[in-house]
Amino acid sequence: MSIPRIKVNHFHTFYYQYEPTVLDSLEAQEIPAPYSCRGGYCGCCKVRLIDGDVEYVQESLVDLNDDEILTCCCVPKTHIEIELPED
Repeated sequence: MSIPRIKVNHFHTFYYQYEPTVLDSLEAQEIPAPYSCRGGYCGCCKVRLIDGDVEYVQESLVDLNDDEILTCCCVPKTHIEIELPED
């Protein structure tokens, strides 16, 4: 399997370097991403998953639509494309 690629807001693309979560990957790339609890409780890190699949490394307590993920709780299983909320 190839290293998963993460594309953000149709612009920034980088390769996942096996950080604990997608949120950690975004921070390692200095991409400002929303978050609060880092535990899947608050939903602040919720983003739209445009393409690809993720795997949850910890259980979330937030209800999500089919096209939403919590970046603090998952890692990419495939290449993914996400859309961060506008400020």
